[in-house]
Amino acid sequence: MKHRFIFVIALFLVLFPSCDTGLTPLNEPSGFRGVVRFKNWPSADSVRELRIVAFESYPTDSSGIIPALLAGTAAVYPELERRLPTFVDSIEYEFTTKNGLNLQLRNYVYIILAQQYGPNVFNDWRPAGVYAARPNSFDPAPVRVLLHRIVPNIDIDVDFNNPPPRPWR
Repeated sequence: MKHRFIFVIALFLVLFPSCDTGLTPLNEPSGFRGVVRFKNWPSADSVRELRIVAFESYPTDSSGIIPALLAGTAAVYPELERRLPTFVDSIEYEFTTKNGLNLQLRNYVYIILAQQYGPNVFNDWRPAGVYAARPNSFDPAPVRVLLHRIVPNIDIDVDFNNPPPRPWR
């Protein structure tokens, strides 16, 4: 009888192993991370705010950023109640579904560091840097946000004396 009990327990342990992480993968964030490197900071009055913005498609003008966010076709980092530091050499960031606004599992074709340069929060924005396919290039590279994965090395170089062209004319 005792051997039968041990056999049943052993069989149970083999057939139904436990998982020490539980449902952790279901809670893992998705997104991307990298470093923003800065050169040639302008005067303090022309840098009111900085945000990393990921667009599903190219914006048509600077006033298109807010509608894109409201429509869910763009995402912004960090959350609205937080700010990126200014007048530093670099910033390490991690833009995820847990700490960004609207980041979804999809393809983003245009990722920028946006600079608010004037008092109008709806219109006074321009790209200060862009995630590019090649170093020292302004050719935007797409990023695919995958389920439970953080895509590394989405680095953005910012030279305030040589900003990328605006996708709108």
